[in-house]
Amino acid sequence: MTLWTKQELISALRDEFVTHNLPDKLSWEASIDETIIDSRKAAKNKLFIALKGENHDAHNFLDQVFENDCEIAIIHREEDFEKFKTPLSENKMPKNKIILVKNTFVALYKLADFSRNRSSAKIIGITGSVGKTGTKEMLNAAFSTQGKTFATVGNLNNHIGLPLSLCNFSKDCEYGIFEMGMNHLGEIAPLSNLAKPHLAIITNVGPVHIENFRNEEEIAIAKSEIFSGLAKEGIVLINQDNKHFEFIKDKALNFKISKNKIFSFGENKSSNYRLLNIAIKSSELSEVKVKTKNNIEISYEISTSHKATIFNSIIVLACLDLLGHNVKKGILTFKDLENSKGRGKIFQAKFDNKRVIIIDDSYNASVLSMHAGLEHAISLKNALNKNRVVVALGDMLELGDKSSELHEEVVGYIQKLKIDFAILVGEKMTLAAKKLDKNICTVFPDSQSASLGIASLLKDGDILYIKGSRGTKMEKIIEKINNLPS
Repeated sequence: MTLWTKQELISALRDEFVTHNLPDKLSWEASIDETIIDSRKAAKNKLFIALKGENHDAHNFLDQVFENDCEIAIIHREEDFEKFKTPLSENKMPKNKIILVKNTFVALYKLADFSRNRSSAKIIGITGSVGKTGTKEMLNAAFSTQGKTFATVGNLNNHIGLPLSLCNFSKDCEYGIFEMGMNHLGEIAPLSNLAKPHLAIITNVGPVHIENFRNEEEIAIAKSEIFSGLAKEGIVLINQDNKHFEFIKDKALNFKISKNKIFSFGENKSSNYRLLNIAIKSSELSEVKVKTKNNIEISYEISTSHKATIFNSIIVLACLDLLGHNVKKGILTFKDLENSKGRGKIFQAKFDNKRVIIIDDSYNASVLSMHAGLEHAISLKNALNKNRVVVALGDMLELGDKSSELHEEVVGYIQKLKIDFAILVGEKMTLAAKKLDKNICTVFPDSQSASLGIASLLKDGDILYIKGSRGTKMEKIIEKINNLPS
């Protein structure tokens, strides 16, 4: 099934449409399997939308797009239409097939809106300060057992990523899972109104991107914008363990969402989907027991020991119960769960006659995720009967005026959880380290220097947990360990 027909493209663009040089032959039909905005991905059967950004204008790369036999290009520069269009003839197709519109960014949204409205699929929208992408991937795997499912690729969750995802949403899908991210107030509402979810999830609320907000409550307001586009009789799923739960619930009620359509998850005894017990069997296997809204106890195995990931599996179970048709089949996918590089992947390294278990959580960092990661390392230490947990923590970025306070909060977790040794990397972590006993920590200005000193700080049998914001490049430590002589 082609993603877009010629008539659908023209109908979707409506008043944005200017002209085109597509073949008029009844026998010709577009053959499109993906909508793209990156000229480097241009190839046969692709629909390319030439967006103009702050730093780059994709119209400048149309030569490459057409050289790679892109099926159709949507552009808004009239001079490029005249330059690249090829004449129609009775017996020959135009080499460069082009649709000229008034504005390609508006065209992207027109196509996304058309794609959403033509679909009869059940739509799940997900946002939250942490855990969005991991939960989305788990939802994708679980709902693929219920019917044909589409999910946001990677973290395409912003004002360009979400509409692009919708443009790639096949009309025959039964489920669609769309991640929604934001950095400021007012950014999620238009995404939700575009996606029109039947089920809206807020994983949690915490001080992520707080430099753009006055306080956490304002972040909770921004996350609650996901309720604005909720479909009629839509469902809301909220984290009852989060301190902003009641505030977010009130926001849902303000959006005229019925009380009986608001469900909760967590360890809280009054949660509709309640985590009852976790039994860690190994670094990559746990047994979990959950009670559903109907007081039914469900047990399952999941291939992780990370409580945050296990917690997110409750969200997936709840969604299966609320929108799926075979919960048991869906939760079987938890046993095949694989943490990706930088997102909690666990592996063993050997060097200088030392064996070390590494938890690679280096992709990004926030106070919430740091706390969850440190708890995971300690629980793994206890479950595997290891002697030490060593943590390598890099600066958390984008925290604004609260940066010092939040880095000190993380140092407080190190003390509270009795982490055996801490390697703190970056200017902010170095300042916060002053509150730690010098015998249990050391500091480095950057991850490169930390990578050079890491080997001498580790002992045989250690668990090494690594985390930091993307800008700190904490993966350099892992790369160095992997390249040490074994």
